[in-house]
Amino acid sequence: MGRRTLFQTGAATAVTAALTGCAELDEGPEGTAAGSDELADLLPQHIPYEGAVAPDLPAESDGTVSPGYLSRPAEVIQAVAEKPMTTGEEITAITPLWNPAPPGLPDNSYFTAVNEALGGTVRFNIADGNNYVDKITTTLAGGDVPDMFQIPGWEIIKLSDFTAAANELFADLSPYLAGDKVTEYPMLANYPTAAWAMGVFGGTLLGIPWERAPYTNALFARQDILDELGLEHPANLEELMAVAEEVNDPAAGRWAFASLDQTVQEAMGVPTLWRDDDGALVHKFETEAFAAAIAFVREAFDKGLVHPDYVADRFTNTKELIGSGQAVFYEDGLGAWHEMLGTYRDVEGFDLQAVDPMAAAPGGTPTIWRDDPAGMLTFIRKDLPEERIRECLRVANWCSAPFGTVEWDLVWDGVEGVHFEVDADGVPQRTELGQTEVANTYLFLSGRPNANFKFQYPGLVEAFHAWETNAAQYLDDRPFQGLRVEMPSELAAENETMTDAHHEIYRGQRDVAEWETLVADWRAKVGDEAREYYTGVAEDNGLL
Repeated sequence: MGRRTLFQTGAATAVTAALTGCAELDEGPEGTAAGSDELADLLPQHIPYEGAVAPDLPAESDGTVSPGYLSRPAEVIQAVAEKPMTTGEEITAITPLWNPAPPGLPDNSYFTAVNEALGGTVRFNIADGNNYVDKITTTLAGGDVPDMFQIPGWEIIKLSDFTAAANELFADLSPYLAGDKVTEYPMLANYPTAAWAMGVFGGTLLGIPWERAPYTNALFARQDILDELGLEHPANLEELMAVAEEVNDPAAGRWAFASLDQTVQEAMGVPTLWRDDDGALVHKFETEAFAAAIAFVREAFDKGLVHPDYVADRFTNTKELIGSGQAVFYEDGLGAWHEMLGTYRDVEGFDLQAVDPMAAAPGGTPTIWRDDPAGMLTFIRKDLPEERIRECLRVANWCSAPFGTVEWDLVWDGVEGVHFEVDADGVPQRTELGQTEVANTYLFLSGRPNANFKFQYPGLVEAFHAWETNAAQYLDDRPFQGLRVEMPSELAAENETMTDAHHEIYRGQRDVAEWETLVADWRAKVGDEAREYYTGVAEDNGLL
């Protein structure tokens, strides 16, 4: 496994204290690293699903470009012949939701319909996605986990003893899935090996991955406002500042930015995490590019180009600022593109477009941070009987059916004629009941292959495909590409502190010059030890 430990005597965080219900757990937060070849005995064989609908716009085999679908298939196919639930027992599940929770059983016909297709009852405990880490922490602390538990990777890195807790509470999936055993679950076999590697914790395959494209964020623009003002998308940071000054009009209630941060770091050439400088690892905080990005964003704040709500609170709802036209640019995940078009479809002229990756200056080369191949993971309770674990895996397999299948349609939109109708353009439209009852909670019982299929928004599939095709060439080839690296939790905690600090610099609560001192302190606390750890990982795997 090439396993190394870091900060064995490091101070435990609040999460460690919360895990007192598992007193026997090792309190030394650790990091681990392994390549897919080292994990070969643990991971499922990758067997592409041959029954998938052919896309209108091609995908890239490396996952950098998703397959594009311009219409709903004339006929959807059934991917899973048999109902997956057979024991007669309910499956309990904790999942997040970032929208209002729908009615529960027995008062939700969508849940009833999906459960009927499954052959049993999945009973959800739906938690607010915005505060989901609290639900995770209290559940792990109590030790009474549900049969299936969806936990996002961005929450896992906040938990200092997650690996130990996960091995204590969740089932080892390798006996059911490793190698060709996964053929029993063909939809799960369709996931790439790199995504499955993200589910390994402490040398054990615990998580079913939600595969994702490698892009963490994009800069979005209110295209209709830019068009009205006769302005083009910026191609570099110099142009971004110039366009921002053109659109900024506080007297009219409009600011250039609802949020600004990562876009500038990427344009400046800041690496995803570490950079290999002639055999020596340099963390992104230590680069001149990061300091330059801080100075650029601070200038935007100082010039009054940033909406005052974001100045006051970086966790403000920036989507509302964009939707109401109070700001023109903002940063978000690519999934927000279709969500925003749907949310603000009744706003006359509303048009949101993604800005192509920018360089720092004319003639420069953009950088795009490369995300992990899986972003969320579903875990299965450890002390379940073998047949119950297999049943949970069958449910996950059913929920993983790709676009163009009966299972996808049912999970995504419910029952045709009840929860949705297909309009004259071939686009599924939610009924009033569907808008009330359908919340895609079954999505969180597994994952599903990436697909670009939001054809109900004219031009979106083509624009999304073009953006990914262009951005793919600028993805940051980080030193640890292809390795499953668990970040030591104390490093993750200090990185959060540094994030807080540079946001304080943006807002004038600290001087720009303080960044140099903050970086020196970070090195002394964790940075230099972290470099030693990551250097060892790289050397163990022949990367340095």
